[in-house]
Amino acid sequence: MKELEVNKQLPVITANFDEVKESLNQSLEKYKGIIVTEETLQDCKKTQQDLSKVKNGIETFRKSVKKDMEVPIKEFEAKCKELVSLIGEVEQPIKDGITVFDNKRREEKRTKALEFIKDAVAKHGLDEKRASKLTVIDKYLNLSASGKSVKEDIEQRALMLLQEQDRELGVIQVINGTIKAVNEGINTKLKIDDFKTLIEMNTPVARIIEEIHKRAEKIKEAEKPKEEIKVDPPKEEVSIPVDLAAHTPAEQKEEKLYFYELKIIADAEHMLKLKELIQSEGFKYETINKGIVNK
Repeated sequence: MKELEVNKQLPVITANFDEVKESLNQSLEKYKGIIVTEETLQDCKKTQQDLSKVKNGIETFRKSVKKDMEVPIKEFEAKCKELVSLIGEVEQPIKDGITVFDNKRREEKRTKALEFIKDAVAKHGLDEKRASKLTVIDKYLNLSASGKSVKEDIEQRALMLLQEQDRELGVIQVINGTIKAVNEGINTKLKIDDFKTLIEMNTPVARIIEEIHKRAEKIKEAEKPKEEIKVDPPKEEVSIPVDLAAHTPAEQKEEKLYFYELKIIADAEHMLKLKELIQSEGFKYETINKGIVNK
């Protein structure tokens, strides 16, 4: 097929830019520093219109020249696209056919990878949870991926999942042992499923054990027998007949009291005996006078 040859000449645009620039700078000098005031407003508007007219003239000229220069470029682009289209019409069916065969090979690689996964699951005794993680990943379907590399990668992933499974089984054993221990003291038994969410969230074993004890304590507290408040039955009043007469103190008759004024003469010994006698019999007395008898 003949190759495309292009003879190109870069466009050269010449203009009196320097002369126009110098002339423009001189013309603009008189407009620099103009301050718009109430008195100069109309003149300023006319000046702005004149400057805008010159600016727009330059922009119009630029766009016109650019348009003329783009004509051969656009013609060249259109012809190149036409050639690309001719090639595409022939290439696309071939490309589609290759895709069909490549997809077929990828499906074959997927099937082979699934066989490797099935063997690895059986070999290492992975449970359903771990087996579901051992999936076919995109790199296994690369056309350049060899069966050996895929098998080795699956084996390595299976070993990692086996370690994870062993760790979890150890955790389950510890948790089951803790549950069994606390269940001995409560009637409403705890189950491993009560802590399934914590286990699946890979919560630390110590935290799960703490939660088991907390729940067991709550159950134990709830199961405590409530103390019955004993209410003593009302006491019956027993009427006991009372002989009021027997308990009514007899009226005491007021006795008349008498007194005697005596003058007793005796020695000291007999005086003491008399005093003891009077006191022992309950007589009331008072000493009015006392002394020694002169012989």
